[in-house]
Amino acid sequence: MKFGVCCIPDNFASAGAAGLDYTEISMAYLHDKGKAELYEIKQKANNYGLDIAGFNGFMGAGISLYGDPPEKILSYSKENFEIANILGGKYCVFGCGWLRKTPDGADKAETEKRFALILSDIAAAADEYGVEMILEPLCHDETDIMNTFDEGLRLCRAADIKNLGCLVDFYHFYKNEEDVSVFDTLRPGEPRHVHLARPNDDRAAPTEADRETLTLWAKKLKASGYDKRISLECRWSGDYENDLKVAAPLLKEIF
Repeated sequence: MKFGVCCIPDNFASAGAAGLDYTEISMAYLHDKGKAELYEIKQKANNYGLDIAGFNGFMGAGISLYGDPPEKILSYSKENFEIANILGGKYCVFGCGWLRKTPDGADKAETEKRFALILSDIAAAADEYGVEMILEPLCHDETDIMNTFDEGLRLCRAADIKNLGCLVDFYHFYKNEEDVSVFDTLRPGEPRHVHLARPNDDRAAPTEADRETLTLWAKKLKASGYDKRISLECRWSGDYENDLKVAAPLLKEIF
């Protein structure tokens, strides 16, 4: 198992000091950066013993998922996949709840179908670059499209595209009050990725106080055969470095 953190380059030093393996960077943060700056970011990660394994925040404010033509969406996506190749990242997470939610006046069921088609097209494009596309189910507070882990799994299974998969974000899992029994029905290769914060509305980094719930989640993941990556995706206190020094060894011990 590999352990990492969702962060920007300013926090690479703290991630390396905490003994983490990799970082996951927002693609919206990276999208407009030139090649020289991208290579500097890659070198900075390597200097602290980190890989840039993948990316979240796939799309920024310049895209309308349902308003822009497919050509613009695919062009934007391919630019992201080129960035992924430069930095050596292997996966892109599609969350962007505000972007995928049902537009005012639109039909939710039709929006879900449209979202599934768009995501499938993006995943097919990603395959050309050797990048895996990973859907992130998000809690009901953040979007109304693809909320639960089970919904995300069913979408990805129906699409049946080899490089499209579903992650479990345990913060959203907790917020949705989802049942861990869903892990008992997983197929080989599910989930494709994991995001983690403590089981609390503050979405902070895990601490010893969260051991009981973390242990339950770890048991379910291990039973499913999952052995890929777990990314801390948290809201951080004023002492980022200390938060990581507490959370990183706890995750390694439990998971």
